[in-house]
Amino acid sequence: MKPSIVNRIKSNWTLKRLGKVAMTVAFTLVIAIFLLAMLGTVVQAAGLVDDTVNVANEYSRYPLENYQLDFYVDNSWGWLPWNWSDGIGKQVMYGLYAITNFIWTISLYVSNATGYLVQEAYSLDFISATADSIGKNMQTLAGVSANGFSTEGFYVGFLLLLILVLGVYVAYTGLIKRETTKAIHAIMNFVLVFILSASFIAYAPDYIKKINDFSSDISNASLSLGTKIVMPHSDSQGKDSVDLIRDSLFSIQVQQPWLLLQYNSSDIESIGIDRVESLLSTSPDSNNGEDREKIVAEEIEDRSNTNLTITKTINRLGTVFFLFVFNIGISIFVFLLTGIMIFSQVLFIIYAMFLPVSFILSMIPSFDGMSKRAITKLFNTILTRAGITLIITTAFSISTMLYTLSAGY
Repeated sequence: MKPSIVNRIKSNWTLKRLGKVAMTVAFTLVIAIFLLAMLGTVVQAAGLVDDTVNVANEYSRYPLENYQLDFYVDNSWGWLPWNWSDGIGKQVMYGLYAITNFIWTISLYVSNATGYLVQEAYSLDFISATADSIGKNMQTLAGVSANGFSTEGFYVGFLLLLILVLGVYVAYTGLIKRETTKAIHAIMNFVLVFILSASFIAYAPDYIKKINDFSSDISNASLSLGTKIVMPHSDSQGKDSVDLIRDSLFSIQVQQPWLLLQYNSSDIESIGIDRVESLLSTSPDSNNGEDREKIVAEEIEDRSNTNLTITKTINRLGTVFFLFVFNIGISIFVFLLTGIMIFSQVLFIIYAMFLPVSFILSMIPSFDGMSKRAITKLFNTILTRAGITLIITTAFSISTMLYTLSAGY
């Protein structure tokens, strides 16, 4: 009996095989050291991570640590000599899993930090906070308020000059050049612009708030529709726009990739909501990890989930690397759009402050299109938020479709 065991061990441990195992272990160690050197990046990102648990939102339903990747191998008979080679192979695969989980952890922290920054950006509404100040500054510059005209301001100071310019233009165009239509058009333009602009400026604080509320309503509506596409099972009715955008971002960057890596499908309904909830609700640290390990073992043995064992280890490593690059791209894309959104609010304040000047210049003949262009710019900037929200929602919807298609490959 003993010689046969020795011969079997010798046949398994050839020099060529030992060399391959040694090279694999060395390669794994090098990658592990490289990833540990990146640990500082994770620590910095962790400072932006919101660990608040709130079941009302998808992004805060469970602690972030519950979204770690799982791996299980039965090592109960690994101490037997003829299983030593298999044991080393399993350790190598576990090392690859550790690398996979580390890359996923970095992606997890970056994604959560992205969601937190986007939440802060959407919460930062300059226009709502400064609507009264913007309106009062416009009234001060124009010299117009709800109580009438003041003694100072552009409208009061330039009114006589504008009437003089209009009179000269009408006299020259109507009497000398005999272009009566142009002269009447100049008079009508002066009267209409003066009345409409003065009425707008007199109640500027209220109008600015209403315009901003209109933009917010469009943004909320697009987010609500987009959330139904990205997360069909989620109830988005009555949620704040900040929670909606963060839920959608969390679904694209964390929830769907995690489902794909754990179950080889991003459709939680086809997997089974109770099945997913059972694993997600169990902390990796509870009972020294034994509770979660038991669920993972049942997944492998009872449901033939090969994603959680040796079979798909290398596939998961490749997939998680792609997802990491994909999440970084999404984060950069979202950062750029939210930056543009914040900058558009600053532009709106600038355009609103110079709106009285544009109104005054548009009263001058041949400059009648200036007020239209100024109002168009003002509306374009305040509707930028809704436009960016539509772009983000469309991008998230396309990403969800790609995750659905990738499940079959």
